[in-house]
Amino acid sequence: MYQEDDRTKELRNKLKDYYGTAMTSGMPMAVIDLARIDKMTDEEIEREARKNHIR
Repeated sequence: MYQEDDRTKELRNKLKDYYGTAMTSGMPMAVIDLARIDKMTDEEIEREARKNHIR
């Protein structure tokens, strides 16, 4: 795996929380997005967080 900065790590964790909550709240397809999070690059994490209005 690659080295990531604290900001990316924070966003990655927030995205995992976001999709994990969606998955347990009746959106089982969120598990696919949750699995993608671990494989995303720093830039992809930034884009995904912006897309979901996560700061």
